[in-house]
Amino acid sequence: MKIYPSLLKIPGAALKNGNPLPRFRDRAQEKPLIDAGLLESEKKGFAYQTGFRELPYTVQDSFHRDLKPRELKTVVMENDFLRAVFLADFGGRLWSLFDKKAGHELLFSNPVFRLANLAIRNAWFSGGIEWNLGQFGHTCLTCEPMFFARCTGKDGEPFLRMYEYERQKCFFLQIDFHLPEDSDRLFAHVKILNTQPRAVPLYWWTNIAVREERNVRVLSQSDGVICIRPETMGSQNSAHGFAHDTMPYLKSLNGLDASYPQNLTYSSEYFFQNRHALSDAWEAAVYDDGSAFWERSTAALCYRKMFCWGMQRGGCHWKDFLSRDGEGNYLEIQAGLSPSQVHGGDIGPNGCVRFTQVFGGMEADTQKAFGDWEASKQYIHGLIDSRLSGEELLRTDSLCEALEDTPPDEVLHFGSGWGALEAARDPEMIPKGLVFPKETLGEKQAPWLALLQTGRMPEQEKGLPVSWMTDSRWTALLAASLKKEENRSAQALLHLGLMLYESGKWREGIGAMEQSLAICPTAICCRNLAQAMVQDNRLEAACSYMEQALALGGAEQSEVMAQDAIDIFTKAGRWQKAWDCYCALPDSLKAGERVRLNTMRAAFELEKWDFLKEQFAFPFAVMREGETMLLDTWFMTQAVRLARQRGESDWRTLLDEARATLDPPYNLDFRMTLPSR
Repeated sequence: MKIYPSLLKIPGAALKNGNPLPRFRDRAQEKPLIDAGLLESEKKGFAYQTGFRELPYTVQDSFHRDLKPRELKTVVMENDFLRAVFLADFGGRLWSLFDKKAGHELLFSNPVFRLANLAIRNAWFSGGIEWNLGQFGHTCLTCEPMFFARCTGKDGEPFLRMYEYERQKCFFLQIDFHLPEDSDRLFAHVKILNTQPRAVPLYWWTNIAVREERNVRVLSQSDGVICIRPETMGSQNSAHGFAHDTMPYLKSLNGLDASYPQNLTYSSEYFFQNRHALSDAWEAAVYDDGSAFWERSTAALCYRKMFCWGMQRGGCHWKDFLSRDGEGNYLEIQAGLSPSQVHGGDIGPNGCVRFTQVFGGMEADTQKAFGDWEASKQYIHGLIDSRLSGEELLRTDSLCEALEDTPPDEVLHFGSGWGALEAARDPEMIPKGLVFPKETLGEKQAPWLALLQTGRMPEQEKGLPVSWMTDSRWTALLAASLKKEENRSAQALLHLGLMLYESGKWREGIGAMEQSLAICPTAICCRNLAQAMVQDNRLEAACSYMEQALALGGAEQSEVMAQDAIDIFTKAGRWQKAWDCYCALPDSLKAGERVRLNTMRAAFELEKWDFLKEQFAFPFAVMREGETMLLDTWFMTQAVRLARQRGESDWRTLLDEARATLDPPYNLDFRMTLPSR
């Protein structure tokens, strides 16, 4: 078995250094979700900790639709049966799992690397297996470099370790990949370590993209599922309703078999409510040529999910949007720690969660795999068990756990410098078997390392802060520093204000930022206060702070200041102010996609039809999953057109008619549900 670094040559989009401005978490820690018929046993943990949260990470939104030849760093492990290719700089995504004996790819391996706005931090891409740790949604590490190291087991067999320090929840993530010389399946042993002396919300889903082909069938052990009621999926801001149902004939499908994803016309998902039992923790996608992808795990990771974009125009558009036209058809089978992705629980103080998951391919008898639901799932379960019995899985899990502390022989790829910073603060916190070299420390860690070593947050000469911090242990260090009058700087108080605010101490955080502003007015502090005022619903105060930010050169420091200003002026209904802000920008900032999107409502209210026509024709890369603003504005302009044709004074009375009778341009249609007709 070989492990080696390599390069993937692929047409791809570039992700540039992006948005340096912080986005505050939702004050409500739970999303507004609806219990639309959950069983009593399914209500525990429903909506727990699902509110938006991103800091200390920042937005990754600097990308375009253009595809150019790219070389992505990879780490490869292979034997005579399988070749696994990991994207080292993009969350350690398992991009390809190639079955050498069968001569075909087991996963959906996208022919291009194309970014879109689907993750917590914006940038996301489809394909492969994604390791989702941390907060509800795609992991904050989706587009971050990971550490990869070669290790050696007690039997002399090499294995691959991927690891990183996850800063939001203060977890260490370690995944040891084992591919024995004679094995036709890949083992992933996951260890998640909570470094804090308190319980912390834990989220984990393994997202596996597989090919979506005619008659593909998805099976898992349970008949009971949690699904989303389609009538509650109108937009990204609608409160989705979750209900219990029974496979395979879901009520929302009017008698069609939901185990065949092509029967789901709308974008949808359902969660198999498997028991906490080794026999239940599996899922498979079976194709009508007899090939199949399967995975199973130890019992801790018992829940399974199917996600598909659906067969209507908006869902098909998303698949093309993430790939090349006609080449992006995929669905996901997933495995998680909670009954659904909107259920949650905690990992205990200094606690550890571990499990082993296995991936492979096989051949199936199509008559048995595509028959009666109960018979077919038991047939597939039997096939999986014959390839890897529960007893063998438990033995392998024990062997993997015994190797968790094995020191690496060689670090093949560096991740971030944040683990090294934590090692400087508390060397005892670093798990055995993980190495964070000092040479990974860089510009982003520099102010925090200075605080640690000198007891004082250094002043920043100009520009914006290079990084943010939310860990309560660093908050305590900074607060202790500020007890000395000589350490009370605008920079230090700005950071303390953000740390307090993000921890839920809203008033204290705003107070510290106001103190920072009093010492030395900065655009970033004004902007942060403006965002806090928006969350307070004090829109006039938000506008005032945003005007100060612009006057202090905020737009010159980052185009995000301009897009934030236009957004806030729009929220306040100050259409002319928003439009004037846009018009005053230099051409380079006017070209920003989010700047233009945020300007559209003001342009509509002021009847800037030429501007709107130009935006309707543009292929925006940063459209958010479920975001309908661009499409909504198009329908509004059509309602205005109809009103003028008919001599009616109020276009709003014609908006429903426009939605029901007009087909929007394809490039605008990202609707996740069926259009009403």
